[in-house]
Amino acid sequence: MANLQHSHPLNTPGPLFTDTTCIDCGTCYHIGPDLFLENTDDKSIVTKQPQSEDEWQQAKRAILSCPTNSIGVHEAPHIFKELPAGLPFNITENIYYLGYTSKDSFGATSYFIKGPNILIDSPKFHPWLVKELENMGGVRTMFLSHQDDVADHEKFHQHFGCERIIHKDDLTSDTVECEKILEGEGPWHLDSETKIISTPGHSKGHLNLLYKDKFLFTGDHLFVEKDTFKASKGVCWYSWPEQIRSVEKLQHEKFEWVLPGHGGWGFFGVETQKILKELIASMKGRP
Repeated sequence: MANLQHSHPLNTPGPLFTDTTCIDCGTCYHIGPDLFLENTDDKSIVTKQPQSEDEWQQAKRAILSCPTNSIGVHEAPHIFKELPAGLPFNITENIYYLGYTSKDSFGATSYFIKGPNILIDSPKFHPWLVKELENMGGVRTMFLSHQDDVADHEKFHQHFGCERIIHKDDLTSDTVECEKILEGEGPWHLDSETKIISTPGHSKGHLNLLYKDKFLFTGDHLFVEKDTFKASKGVCWYSWPEQIRSVEKLQHEKFEWVLPGHGGWGFFGVETQKILKELIASMKGRP
């Protein structure tokens, strides 16, 4: 739980607060966009105290999802205490946001596809989350988009016996024992609805997962920003020219949703390819 004595001085007064241990991962102001905001000192602050049950539910999700336990409630109201965890959170259809982000992955977002029961990148191995995943049928496959967001993958593997998938070029000493290590440029098909696409750039062995020609799980390859999506040269650790080529590759794919490893997700529908072309032009420095 957050430390009230270290509460950020710019928090809006009230029971909900953030403290100064925040690492600015963006989790809270995605979950509760009306409650939290990124301050100029790269810390998240509370800009509005929850009023409704829905807002208190957002606050509870943010508290449970914060990787550094930097959000707290002082003298919590009754409504907050009575609310369930609210995680996993159903985004749409059989796609779930898991929360419980890990500091080891800088608060990276993890998702779950119910049915094929695919866990996308690793959250914290929290007992409440594990129980919910058990209730949903367990984890059969764990897709690791790249080496940064693996967190507690080994614990999930040991508990569920799931097969872990990662690219050879992103192996580290921590992931070398993964069950399915991909090589080359792919693509690879897990089944008729699930395709893995090689997207080097952010890292050499970065991967995207495409489900039902509709949902694109992008790791750190693409991010969502308001009504568009973007790529970040500032966090491209391997090769920006390779990342441009990887984004261009997506012009040959069909998808409507972008679900990144950090920040929020977004539905773009028929505008997807138009936005993609505009992004590629901007990445190449063209108007």
